[in-house]
Amino acid sequence: MILRQNKIQANNKSKNNKMENRVNNKEVFIEQTFNASIEKVFRAWTDPEKLAQWYAPDGCTIHFKTIKVETGGQFHSCISNPQFGDCWAIGKYKEVLPNTKIVFTLINADENGNPINPAEIGMDPDWPGATLVTVTFEEENGKTKMQLRQTVSEKLAKKTGAYPSWLQMLNNMKTMLNQN
Repeated sequence: MILRQNKIQANNKSKNNKMENRVNNKEVFIEQTFNASIEKVFRAWTDPEKLAQWYAPDGCTIHFKTIKVETGGQFHSCISNPQFGDCWAIGKYKEVLPNTKIVFTLINADENGNPINPAEIGMDPDWPGATLVTVTFEEENGKTKMQLRQTVSEKLAKKTGAYPSWLQMLNNMKTMLNQN
């Protein structure tokens, strides 16, 4: 009986650890399921033409000065916001595993691709100059479960608008996937 009870406690503890990871306050965590194949969802993240259709918050546009979505590839992008102006970013793709995972850095930059201190461009002084974004994909009954993590506190991301921006962009991607 004691052995069985310890096993149940160990199982509950591991379930709780997984849940804690999902609600870790030290990172942004978003999980969404798309009514599209894993190939189609992955392509939305890796095809620059598709990215340009959804990878900007509502009311904004994005253009890529450079982009090469492959392990070791880089990007230099600008999200234009009619209210707040341009937000330049650079990054490097650390890992691109087809239909499985994308890991990239996201660094505040200037128009020339030089990293800059976010506070110098009016962002929250607590916002890190560089974050790591990890996106994973999993097929689930013909649909795709996607998990996104970003190495910045979810509380700060909500305060600055980054978190709702991710939600808007993913909603835009969902709309795009449903149209194609």
